[in-house]
Amino acid sequence: MGPKGYRICWLGNDEDRMCRLFDDSHRSLGELFFLAYPGAERRSLKQVHPSLFLIDTEGLDGHRKELLRWIAASREVSPRGRVVLMLHNGSNRFVSDALASGTDWVFHKTDHEAALRFCIRTAILQHKAEREVFLSRREGLRKNVFEDMIGRTTVMKDLVSLIRKCSPSQANVLIRGESGTGKELVAGAIHKQSGRRGDLVIVNCAALLDNLHQSELFGHEKGAFTDAKVRRVGYFEAARDGTLFLDEIGDISASTQTALLRVIEGKEFFRVGGSEPIRVNVRVVSATNRNLEGRVQRGEFREDLYYRLNGFCLTVPPLRDRKEDIPLIAESFLGRCALRERKRVMGFTPEAMDLLCCYHWPGNVREMENEIQRVVIHAEQERLISSDLLSPSINVLKTLVPATASAKGSLKTRTQQVEAFFIKEALKIHYGNRTRAAEHLGISREGLHKKMARYHIR
Repeated sequence: MGPKGYRICWLGNDEDRMCRLFDDSHRSLGELFFLAYPGAERRSLKQVHPSLFLIDTEGLDGHRKELLRWIAASREVSPRGRVVLMLHNGSNRFVSDALASGTDWVFHKTDHEAALRFCIRTAILQHKAEREVFLSRREGLRKNVFEDMIGRTTVMKDLVSLIRKCSPSQANVLIRGESGTGKELVAGAIHKQSGRRGDLVIVNCAALLDNLHQSELFGHEKGAFTDAKVRRVGYFEAARDGTLFLDEIGDISASTQTALLRVIEGKEFFRVGGSEPIRVNVRVVSATNRNLEGRVQRGEFREDLYYRLNGFCLTVPPLRDRKEDIPLIAESFLGRCALRERKRVMGFTPEAMDLLCCYHWPGNVREMENEIQRVVIHAEQERLISSDLLSPSINVLKTLVPATASAKGSLKTRTQQVEAFFIKEALKIHYGNRTRAAEHLGISREGLHKKMARYHIR
């Protein structure tokens, strides 16, 4: 809302009238400012930053167009503020123009200042109540913004800390992470904490049709091409004053890269078939599971676009790097799925939980959610979920669990034995081909080399 406190700004040519209406009993409503018109300039609103902007039109009948500009200027400076027009001898056309420009209340001329004072006080109290509701809701969003990002491990705490730091900034953010790690949740948390007035618009870049990418991103005018039967608003325009989340940014074509770079740099674009530039204030958050630096080196991704997108970088860790969080995540998914399926499920057996913790989860959190959804459907009412309900790929670990269960140390130490087993099996399946083994395990070749060195695998 800008500076703290409730600021009331009065625009008019009669300061005495303002003082009569805001006597001592009404001064507690907020800090009062008077702008003499004619004389004051619209840029003075930036210093006042009014919560409520009162325009007294008495004696200003010939200044209607200029007063409309003042209304628009107040809306620009204080988007969540309110505008009140005190009208004297105004025509219906002026009222409709004022309402279209952003006026919230119009009070017609009255000889009873007590009645006008009552109306103004009511407008102020109403706006204060609305503002308190908005602030309480925003505070509630801030408290719950990370409720879906479950984890107590150091890597997750560090990720949450970085999200809190980058969210209020204007920098574009690049989110890295394997498929299924929850990059969209991170984008949502950034948007909710950013304080931006617009919406979060999500775009799956892999699904963009190359021949229609400009129409989808920037919209088109009616008749711009054969199938353009109506005007269409594109993703950038829909995200005005908000956040545009470009998922799988590494999959976009060269022509789409060029179009994106142009609008990110210039903050404006043309609809397909349009002649008027459209300016937008949009923050771009993108995500990828690809090695963008490698694509840049190979000439597959524009270097200048890469640096425009990578104003601030976040990495979402894979589930196998935060095994200690698996029990928390599994129990959370179980509760949600049981509620959705209207089943009363008591939890997991110790053996089933051990298997979930030992599994390497190549599909990460998304794979776990699908697994829990499936076992809840199969589960009986008022029963624990046993290991027999788990997928065969998880159940194969039964022969390993007894050996790791008797081992000493943390859960991380115990599950490292299972991780080493999967690496050996993948290498065996692919006859020692490390590139294919890494793809099989859902990790990079560099990551495989590090793990092989850690577990002394040759």
